[in-house]
Amino acid sequence: MMKISPLILMFTIFASSMSSYAGFADSLRDLRGTLSQINETTKEVAGTAKEMTKFRGNNETSTNTERTIGQKITPKLNNLPLYETSNKSSKVKTKLSKNSDIIYAGNVSSNGLIEVTTEYGNGWVESHLIH
Repeated sequence: MMKISPLILMFTIFASSMSSYAGFADSLRDLRGTLSQINETTKEVAGTAKEMTKFRGNNETSTNTERTIGQKITPKLNNLPLYETSNKSSKVKTKLSKNSDIIYAGNVSSNGLIEVTTEYGNGWVESHLIH
């Protein structure tokens, strides 16, 4: 009976290790499935982001078409900077008051500045700060 006992013990250890390997294999399959789902979700999110960028671009175009070249616009606040170029870090020509007459020149930069004509010459102002 003593010789059978070690055999039973070895068989039990072998059987339990096989079941743990099977559990490990199941875990790996589950992990692969999860990673595949994450990959698909990432692709969907990237596609949605591209679509949103297109909508955002269309929205900017539609807001730009609300203004017509030669249209009179006014600043929403005093001391609105009139930039020399379409860059906020460029030199400020002057600061415009709420009473300043501004004429929309039609050019729009990608950073939200629009080209205008004033009594001080042509320049660029932030589009969200004008009526």
